Amino acid sequence: MYRKTNRGLLALIIIIIIIIVAGVYLYYAQSSNPNLQTGMNNSTNQSMGNNTSMGNNSTNMTSAATTISIQNMAFNPSKITVKSGTNVQWINNDNTQHQIVSDSGAFQSNTLNPGDSYNFFFDKTGIYGYHDALNSTITGTIVVQ
Repeated sequence: MYRKTNRGLLALIIIIIIIIVAGVYLYYAQSSNPNLQTGMNNSTNQSMGNNTSMGNNSTNMTSAATTISIQNMAFNPSKITVKSGTNVQWINNDNTQHQIVSDSGAFQSNTLNPGDSYNFFFDKTGIYGYHDALNSTITGTIVVQ
């Protein structure tokens, strides 16, 4: 009887240790990677109406480009042309935080940590200028046809 009680107690102690180790691991994993706090990438979706403000006018691409990379303190490409009904995604590939803000205030992302993304659905035609609220010299333009 004494041996059976010791085995049960030993099994209980092992289970408790495993739970504690798993909890500590998850705690530190969330601390080092904020994306794990929600269980998914910090991605935001929004939809918007017409806007006629103008931003930077550097590179022009067709509607096939729906992803904009934020890297080396710049939007790449900085100007795209898309069709109405297009979802545009910005991905922060930089090593610092960024925040995407429409020049007219029509859309605004949360602060994007490295690796985070922001999505915006353009459903009306217009010219949408935008910038990085954390560094206003970083600008871009989306032309929606």
